[in-house]
Amino acid sequence: MNPENDQDNKSEFRDSIASREKRRIRAEKKRDVDTWSALGVMGVVGWTVALPTVIGSFLGLWMDYMWPYKVSWTLTMLGAGLFIGCVFAGLWLKRQKDRIVRDRESDE
Repeated sequence: MNPENDQDNKSEFRDSIASREKRRIRAEKKRDVDTWSALGVMGVVGWTVALPTVIGSFLGLWMDYMWPYKVSWTLTMLGAGLFIGCVFAGLWLKRQKDRIVRDRESDE
């Protein structure tokens, strides 16, 4: 058995345990915040999708009134608003995920 290899394994094990313990302590401190944070995320995602959808449908209603056509502008703009809202929600969630990964990496 190589003593240098044994020391390296002990060091890696110690670092792994220290990293896990730091995450556990941080999670205990933020436990209440995480519950409210999860509810906040649902609210932000909901509003991010709902608001452009409603704005798009009202814009479509106005376009139907101003320029009547055989294609329903209301449905078209509702779909466009829904698409835009989903894209914005996806971008926001990706940004939050990147922040969480960056925080996790800085702890290690």
